[in-house]
Amino acid sequence: MTSHPYWLADVFTRQAFAGNPLAVFPHGDLVDPAMMQAIASELNLSETVFVLPPDDPAHAARVRIFTPASELPFAGHPTIGTALLLASFAPHALPDGEHLLVLEEGVGPVPVRVTMQDGEALRAEFNTAQAPQFKPAPPDALIAQMLGLPDDAILPGSGVASCGVPFLCVPLRDRAQLARAVPNGSAMHQGLDGLASGVYLYCDDGQNPDLLHARMFARGLGIGEDPATGSAAAALGGLLASRDARDTAELRWQISQGEDMGRPSRIDLSASRQGGAIAAVRVGGQAVFIGEGRLITP
Repeated sequence: MTSHPYWLADVFTRQAFAGNPLAVFPHGDLVDPAMMQAIASELNLSETVFVLPPDDPAHAARVRIFTPASELPFAGHPTIGTALLLASFAPHALPDGEHLLVLEEGVGPVPVRVTMQDGEALRAEFNTAQAPQFKPAPPDALIAQMLGLPDDAILPGSGVASCGVPFLCVPLRDRAQLARAVPNGSAMHQGLDGLASGVYLYCDDGQNPDLLHARMFARGLGIGEDPATGSAAAALGGLLASRDARDTAELRWQISQGEDMGRPSRIDLSASRQGGAIAAVRVGGQAVFIGEGRLITP
């Protein structure tokens, strides 16, 4: 039998037992690749990360990211959480200041800026490695059926967007409709099959124009509801930026997710437009280290 150490963190929060939990195996090269999916299924977190030596020695690490059901080419909260944990612990804490860590993911190299303050990894932000891509959404009537909501709860403007993982982004009328949504499994399969990995619902705050509230369902990935989804936030940022008519603009939002699960999270989202096109999409946030353990494999 072999014992493998792992770290636990809550991501997109600074409060323990909030945000999105993450397991990171810092010595993933010592884990049998055939066991990685089984380990992620056993831990049953939204994602589990295995850290491997980078292909490019100038990069911080190569990472493999697994949900309980499948491997992902990219995910937001594992990117933020892994970068912050590596900056804190491996092989030693980085000095105060801003550092660039490049993580090699399935979509390609992902540059992550980590801010160290008083010996602590305070915040991380990444630029998406893949430019946003878009597809049309299913009909609003089907979307309403997918979410168990009345037709008038769905605002115009739904769309499928991807910065590595595709999501159906759906604007809702208000916070009450967001809380009321309950996924319909058969309708979700019909609406998402071959189109998107999950559905990202969002609505305006109603008072703060820069604050959005969101929920994410992705049963096909083995995730019933996710408390904080950086890859979906990136997709939404790309979609919203694509609809901004200005040639040059800096767009910023904060996304509040997870309240309906009792795990409040905050995701910082921004996008840049230059020359009438999307120049960058960025996702940032914090994390808190909550523990470590060892997993024994045959």
